[in-house]
Amino acid sequence: MIDATLLLSIILYVCLIILVIAAIVLIVKLVMAINKADKILDNVSHKAEQLNSTFDIVDNVTSTINGISGKISSVIVDGVTKIVDRRKKDE
Repeated sequence: MIDATLLLSIILYVCLIILVIAAIVLIVKLVMAINKADKILDNVSHKAEQLNSTFDIVDNVTSTINGISGKISSVIVDGVTKIVDRRKKDE
């Protein structure tokens, strides 16, 4: 007859082998998932860099438009001020 300690040690070794194999499989899947996430993050950062240049262009255009509209409004205000000053002098 088989000794109980021998049977239990065999069962324990089989369970440990199964545990080691499962851990190896999980580690391989984890490495693959991390590689996929790394590729996705690289893609996102590349697209963000492209958007940064687009936002820089939009920022420059809005700054230019703001400068031009400021000059136009100052010319209009100066013109209205001159007209009001002439009316005050005439009275």
